[in-house]
Amino acid sequence: MPSKRQDAGNDAESLVSSGLEDLGWVVLARNLRTPYAEVDLLCHDPAKVLVLVEVKARSMLSWLEGEDNLGPAQRLRLGRAAEWLAMRSPPGQTVRLDLALVELHGQKAVAWRILEEIEIH
Repeated sequence: MPSKRQDAGNDAESLVSSGLEDLGWVVLARNLRTPYAEVDLLCHDPAKVLVLVEVKARSMLSWLEGEDNLGPAQRLRLGRAAEWLAMRSPPGQTVRLDLALVELHGQKAVAWRILEEIEIH
């Protein structure tokens, strides 16, 4: 049985996935396991860039400043996952890492924003 935290995470991923699709993105996979990290969302943006989207859900009281929500170890794992996916993509495929920040009220995801091109190293 999923915990309340897992339910909130799934709700946040669904909110972001639907929102990105509304913006013309194509969601290729959710919770994709690579040898290095689990990728919350793997998408093509409207420009056909392959985007790994890390989803972070927090209450308003616990927000860190933007990219600070990803620690160095998680950045390294996601960077390796991005490299692994790039090696398996068609030649010339651009790959980037984005961070989706989701605001929770209680356990319900209510709003989100995306930070593009997160620094990996």
